[in-house]
Amino acid sequence: MDVVLESSTFLSITKDAKVLLDMLLVKVKSVVNIARAMNMHSDLIKLELFVEKTERDVTLSHEVAEMLKLACYDAERVIDKYEIWSLKNQLLPSSTSSKVRGLIFSGRLNPFAYRNRMCLEIRKLIKILDKIGDFEEKIELVELDSFPIWVTPQGRSASSRTRVSVHYSGVVGRVIDRDTVIEALLKSGNEATLFVYPIVGVGGIGKTTLAKFVYNDPKIVSHFQLLLWIHVSRVFKVEEVLEQIVNSVREDLLCEKLDMNELKNLVHQTLYGKNYLIVLDDVWNEDPVKWDELKKLLMVGACGSKILVTTRKKEVALIMGTVPAYCLKGLLKEDSITLFLSKAFEQGQEVDHPNLVWIARMIVRKCQGNPLFLMIVGSTLRKKTERREWSIVNNHSGWNSNQNGEISSALRVSYEQLTSNLKVCLAYCSIFPKGCVIEIDKLIQLWVAEGLISKSNESEDLEHVAIQHFRELLSRSFFQDVEEYRSVYTSICTMHDLVHDLALSAAGVEFCTVNSHIQNISDEVRHVAFSDYDLSGKELPTSLVSNQALRTISFSIDGLGPTSTMFVENCIARFMQLRVLDISDSCFDELPSSVGELKYLRYLDVSSNGSIKELPDSINKLLSLQTLRVSHCPQLEGLPKDIGNLISLRHLYITTKQACFPDKAIGCLSSLCSLYIHSCNNLVSLSEGLQHLTNLRTLAIIGCPRLTFFPSAMKHLTTLENLLIVDCKELTLLEWQDIEGLRMLRSLVIGGLPELESKDVHCLGSLQMLVLAGLPELVTLPRWLEGASATLQYLRVERCLNFAALPKWLENLTALEKLEISKCRKSFSLPEGMSCLTNLKVLKIDN
Repeated sequence: MDVVLESSTFLSITKDAKVLLDMLLVKVKSVVNIARAMNMHSDLIKLELFVEKTERDVTLSHEVAEMLKLACYDAERVIDKYEIWSLKNQLLPSSTSSKVRGLIFSGRLNPFAYRNRMCLEIRKLIKILDKIGDFEEKIELVELDSFPIWVTPQGRSASSRTRVSVHYSGVVGRVIDRDTVIEALLKSGNEATLFVYPIVGVGGIGKTTLAKFVYNDPKIVSHFQLLLWIHVSRVFKVEEVLEQIVNSVREDLLCEKLDMNELKNLVHQTLYGKNYLIVLDDVWNEDPVKWDELKKLLMVGACGSKILVTTRKKEVALIMGTVPAYCLKGLLKEDSITLFLSKAFEQGQEVDHPNLVWIARMIVRKCQGNPLFLMIVGSTLRKKTERREWSIVNNHSGWNSNQNGEISSALRVSYEQLTSNLKVCLAYCSIFPKGCVIEIDKLIQLWVAEGLISKSNESEDLEHVAIQHFRELLSRSFFQDVEEYRSVYTSICTMHDLVHDLALSAAGVEFCTVNSHIQNISDEVRHVAFSDYDLSGKELPTSLVSNQALRTISFSIDGLGPTSTMFVENCIARFMQLRVLDISDSCFDELPSSVGELKYLRYLDVSSNGSIKELPDSINKLLSLQTLRVSHCPQLEGLPKDIGNLISLRHLYITTKQACFPDKAIGCLSSLCSLYIHSCNNLVSLSEGLQHLTNLRTLAIIGCPRLTFFPSAMKHLTTLENLLIVDCKELTLLEWQDIEGLRMLRSLVIGGLPELESKDVHCLGSLQMLVLAGLPELVTLPRWLEGASATLQYLRVERCLNFAALPKWLENLTALEKLEISKCRKSFSLPEGMSCLTNLKVLKIDN
């Protein structure tokens, strides 16, 4: 289906017939396979007829959206029930414990009775599909008068707060703005007061980009003793700002465990007598009392200390600024065209397409100099070289419609060019709070758990498809600030506030954030995030209680989960259709055994709970569970004995008090793709059962101070691609033969180890990324790295206090694209052969 009527109003994914039909088509194809497997011949013919007809015909009115949505849910119900039945059959022969069998199966698996039930479910679905078909026949084929909306075939794709990146690249047209701000910051002002300089501008205009441009300028770096970048959340909390200040300088401290007085003392120690520049990015607070409280704590630096503020609100600038604000305007015409073309074409490619550059000038005019809009619309057209494709964007009706300022025209036009599967994935991001840092692995796992990802053939991996979707959205600038393996040892990104607004509008009525002020929650809601909700009680919001179709419950917004076991038990009892249950950052001491009744649950997060001591045995009934996160639970005694029954489990994050993991526990999780062992203070050895994890791609061992060696089974992890070994103080990598078999290793992160042997290692021929952090004995790069000379693309060395030299053989790393050296105190010079690194795009050396 290549053509759909262009709507004059913005449609959420639950109202957009094109999106819903694409989603339904994928699900019906899965039902076809189920009907074929169960020999339902008459039903199979009807289903195949619907697929054939739907793929051939062209148009459906948006009026049929509700019917399509119901059909999607019915198809999903059929698929889920078949998967549960298949998993039970898969587990039954291997389950030797009668107790476990009793837990999982309430009765015998009668294939005849089951087949009859499935027939009824499939025929119910076929009735709705017939109605959709009847509706379709009444509509004439409609072509647009000018240019139709071009949709690429489905499946086709192109190649918690933490610190955000303060590096910049490719800044266009802000040199005058940068120099003006720098001049103001370097002037000596009234030394009796703290100098505060606000930058004010509309969303997407480039305030943060300009601040980064200033922050990284050599004149600023050399002038100030201390540079600090603080991202301020929408809810202005002085304590959070102080934590970020301390964390930026003292990486050895965990500020979340400190009280306010301790934080104040540490901030005083950090700033006292120093000539500092602090950037407070994205401030919304209009309460002068809160600002005065913070300002008093900051007024301990040397004379000449400065604060740079970025904000959209002039009221904030008036409250905080000690001088008039710098009002940032849009880019000039030629700078706008330069930025747009840099996103739409590979470098220099635009000269081959003068007809497209002419259209680009018309599109650029509509973006009104806003860098965010220019980047997103430009990225939308990347790799498109047909005049028709560019004209579709230029002539889109969305440029003439701005629904009361809810969504900018540029964002709407770019959104309309996305395929249906990308629209759905983007809309789901509205579940995250605005301005938060998003863990990319978590996002991928949630997309898969919610059933938003489909594969075109059985050999495809769902996570791989999801990663491709993420990369496509990233390439179109819907995500930004991607950082790999930073302070949280995982890859993170952010989403601009205006893009988040777009995601909220696209999500429609099915997504809802529940807070203490909300009164009525629609019965159409399927995904709920709790924020600022009174969790001291045991009751759910009244208007939510009757919604038995809920798919998602998340408490991860404010870092404050439920405090009552009864509250969690009520959630489980009411919402048996849950796919995602995120109750992280909680303090209840017992996870209800009823959690085992959530047979469709695919994602469970109980991490960062300081009270929970054990997981119920009933958790082994969760045959559909794909992701289990129980990290940062310091009181957790261990994992359930029969955890091997979780045959769908692909991602496990754990913190326990165990000294070793039983061979029959983790080693039985044959589907496991990633294993994160975090802050296991008693862990002495890993299980030899690791050798059975033949699908493991990521292994992270972080903060295990008593771990002394790797098991010999490590060499059997032949599919391992990512290995992280961090803060294991007793572990020395002197005997590398334990990992010599890891021929597929692409990413290696080593940090906080006492010693790193520089012997020859022959297993790193596929290595693409290496991070070396907090290695006190490291003086130069280990010699074994030369074995990755043809593949290594990214190299980072940080907090290695004795690191003093880059070796001469660095010139042999000819594939290297990015080299970063940070917080290595000893001075050194670059080797003469640097000119041989012809692929090097980024060289960053700081502190």
